[in-house]
Amino acid sequence: MKVLVTGTTGELGKQVINWFSEYYSDYQLVELNDLSDATVINSLFSTQNFDSVIHLAAAQGQNTQETRNLLKVANASWAANQDAHRFLMLTSDLFEAELMLREYHDKNGMNLLVSSCEETFASSDFPFVYSAIAQQNIAGQNTVPLYAKGQEVPEWFWVEDEACAIDILFHQAEAGKSYSIGGMNTWKRSDLEYNPIVQPVHYKYSPVNAR
Repeated sequence: MKVLVTGTTGELGKQVINWFSEYYSDYQLVELNDLSDATVINSLFSTQNFDSVIHLAAAQGQNTQETRNLLKVANASWAANQDAHRFLMLTSDLFEAELMLREYHDKNGMNLLVSSCEETFASSDFPFVYSAIAQQNIAGQNTVPLYAKGQEVPEWFWVEDEACAIDILFHQAEAGKSYSIGGMNTWKRSDLEYNPIVQPVHYKYSPVNAR
């Protein structure tokens, strides 16, 4: 399988590349981080014959038009057999992504799904992140959070856990739906909740079967 992955300069993108390289060694991953030139995107799709796209750049607040350009090219390239392909979009703007989902999946039959995600940090960053939180709370004479029993639900997640959740969405999730990767404690919006939530678990992992 040949997969185009965007947004790989960020921490999440790097981890997704590492994750898929480790568990799916037969996949060919092609990285693209500059989506500003539609001509380049067209050329890539016409020569590389991508099976799927994991679009992480949208989660970094990338220009909406660039995402639309990518969707348009992928949709046209896969028009003969949409079911044989998959486009997974991680986004920081789920509302806008929902509009694209309705346009490309509902109207064109594209094998598209979208997901928002929680903030992440790498395991190596934890001492620095936790230290900053602890110092801020102590300065404000507040309690310092300790997740000692493993039962608490965090608002931030290890980047490895989100890469795992992306793997699950990419291989198992139903197209035409929107998802949220998180702890089910921060996604409520004015008495409305988004669609199914994928809560990653940081335990021993067995990769799912490839599509």
